[in-house]
Amino acid sequence: MKSGLVSIMMPAYNAEAYIHQAIESILAQSYPQWELIVVDDGSKDRTAEIVSTFIDPRITLVQQENGGEAVARNTALQHMHGEWIAFLDADDAFLPDHLRLAVSTLQERPDLDAVYTNGYYVNSEGKQLRTLSSKRRGPFEGDIFEQIVRASDVFGPPICVVLRHALIAEKGFQFDPRIIIGPDWDFLTRVAEFARFGYIDLPTCLYRVHTTNVTVRINQSKRAESLAICREKAIHLTRFSSLSAQTRYYAFYDLLVELLSGHPKQQNDVLSWKEFGALDPVDQARLMSMMASREIARGGQPAIAQEWMKKSRRLDPNNLKALALSLLLGFSPRIYQWVFHVRDLILVKGTDTSPFGDLD
Repeated sequence: MKSGLVSIMMPAYNAEAYIHQAIESILAQSYPQWELIVVDDGSKDRTAEIVSTFIDPRITLVQQENGGEAVARNTALQHMHGEWIAFLDADDAFLPDHLRLAVSTLQERPDLDAVYTNGYYVNSEGKQLRTLSSKRRGPFEGDIFEQIVRASDVFGPPICVVLRHALIAEKGFQFDPRIIIGPDWDFLTRVAEFARFGYIDLPTCLYRVHTTNVTVRINQSKRAESLAICREKAIHLTRFSSLSAQTRYYAFYDLLVELLSGHPKQQNDVLSWKEFGALDPVDQARLMSMMASREIARGGQPAIAQEWMKKSRRLDPNNLKALALSLLLGFSPRIYQWVFHVRDLILVKGTDTSPFGDLD
């Protein structure tokens, strides 16, 4: 690893619309010690041709068959020589002082393994919409493992993060090719188990929102499948058991009630995990009660829902609501289904499935 060098990974797939602007933003950096690894992940357009027009020894183009974002990021990791790792997707951009601010902070703070900054969401024309921090929790500094396990909105897009390469190499961290949506969340969660993060309260990057963002294109089923893998991996990390009861409960709520709804076999598998058994019995009961409600509301299997409800009542016999629901389920699954179907319609009315639906 070359001291002071920042290695920037740029996965690119059919990125001809914006990649020239992305690379120009790197050339405009006030910090000159960088290398850019562009991984053309089987593009069918002029992506590679555009990259090749930049005659700069700091830019490396790697071409490969299409394997997805995580595979492209792993390829970039294999070609990196820098002390630091930065992230820039082919449709985004750095502001001129991004690398200088990040590197200077890390050099001044040897206790930190990573820093992240603020930035702006921009539209396809580059118009600033709002700050990244407006859609984040925090900011958090130091040991942020609990916060990032709780949800992915600590950083948002990884464009704002710069990491020490030594930690990544030491632990052998890579991106999970199974994950289509959220490979960066999974990666940074595993990093955060060991790393300390700093925060720079300045906007240094631009995240572009447009109709070809992978987060917009992928359907809800694929999104849930990827995020479920992220949740499962986080729950099995060594430090998960040390997190607060609230965070552990929320992780299982998201996995069991939201992401795995409609997959009772997988849900039952999760119920057998030691991490689930370590939850407070009242929390276990509440989760199984909600799983049963979702199973019936979606027109699923009443027998499975009844079994979950029975287990819920055994764990928390004082829960009168669960008792009432159990009696209603036993009396008429159809009425039970109608009640929760109407409730779900009310809850989701007017919501937008796009993660960027409120950016205008």
